[in-house]
Amino acid sequence: MDTEFTFAAGFNAPPFFAQDKVVIIAYNKDNNSLNYAGKTNSQLQLQNQFPLKLSHKDLDDFTFPIDPIITLSFKNVITRRTISKGKKRGSVKERWTEDDVDITISGVFINNDDAYPEEVNKVRAFFEQHSAIDVTCTLLNDRGINQIAIESLNLPFTKGKNNQAFEIKAFSDDVFTLLIEDN
Repeated sequence: MDTEFTFAAGFNAPPFFAQDKVVIIAYNKDNNSLNYAGKTNSQLQLQNQFPLKLSHKDLDDFTFPIDPIITLSFKNVITRRTISKGKKRGSVKERWTEDDVDITISGVFINNDDAYPEEVNKVRAFFEQHSAIDVTCTLLNDRGINQIAIESLNLPFTKGKNNQAFEIKAFSDDVFTLLIEDN
């Protein structure tokens, strides 16, 4: 039985029981690609399933080196009114509208050169822009999300000076026409 194991546990542990069946994935910064590192699979190149690119007019575009975990949360805003002296339980729902989509983007930046990942400063520059950020990602764009507003950037403690976990909390940002001409 020829089985390969992939370990992505978040900590360093020697794979004693898997011996030479471990697959190591390496990120190449020169051509922004993922490759299998190993004896037999060195020529195989991995494709990102949902590459995420951030764009802003004042910054260089930034594509996450490894697909981050993207969580989307949809909800409605409902205006409810209660009827005084009513004989029925509940409320009257007057208006329904969709709220902004809550977006969480998380993952880990890893630098192969045993130095702090430079991607952290690039993402922080997008956080510091106090305007909408354009996003290019099939997962988001297919759901009508083309711009986001970043609410927070979390950089929790991560073991190793060449690793940094991150979590970005954002909202979808739709363009509204507030002034309408009346003819």
